[in-house]
Amino acid sequence: MPLAAIDAVNWSAIPNPTGHDCDDPQRVAHALRLLTVSTTANETGDAAGLLAGGGFVCGHAGMVFPAAYPATPILLDLVEHGRRPRIKDAALGLLSDALRLFPLAGLNRVDTPYGGNVPLCCAIARHIRTHRPTALLAHGRHGSRLLAEADLHWRLTIEETELRPDGGTTAIATLEGTPFPTPAEAELHTPSFARPALPVRIEALTADTSGAAFIRLGQTPPAIAAPGSTLHPAECGLREH
Repeated sequence: MPLAAIDAVNWSAIPNPTGHDCDDPQRVAHALRLLTVSTTANETGDAAGLLAGGGFVCGHAGMVFPAAYPATPILLDLVEHGRRPRIKDAALGLLSDALRLFPLAGLNRVDTPYGGNVPLCCAIARHIRTHRPTALLAHGRHGSRLLAEADLHWRLTIEETELRPDGGTTAIATLEGTPFPTPAEAELHTPSFARPALPVRIEALTADTSGAAFIRLGQTPPAIAAPGSTLHPAECGLREH
């Protein structure tokens, strides 16, 4: 399964963040293949070292690169189905790095099937949240910590809106991730994805354990905060080296 998933990605379409050979996304694909089929501790360590040293992340520089987004579901598969425990552990550590580190300026957003211009950390976090979380929980505190960190990169999808007399907007929404304190700054992505993300202020949030949420926004025209629009943390859109 991981090998087929690696081959299905168009790695050549992903930008090389630095132009250096060591950061070529094709190198990430090669390292993922090596990690998947590794049989000895040295082979697993070498493959993980390639991913940690460039293209996927650069650990010593504290950077994560765009190729981390398509690599994340592959690593999640290895966490669940890796042939050896050390492969699973290496994949889990790499995922933690990808979520924790900051992208280069100008390369902090990716296009996804559910919207364009999404903050890289939020796109990675959504993969982690939605990819059979029980597999991560099976890895004890390290898997639980990764899930908890992913939940901080929340996402709200607006379902219905109503204009308030003061010019603000109330909305029924679906929350993915952990409820957060308000007021909170966010960025709004419209359903067409044609316009840049817009800054908005979430003045209040009420959510239950199912993710059903009620939010109150500052002055935001309902035509902009339309059903299907999504909200992400503003700070995630600002994360960059």
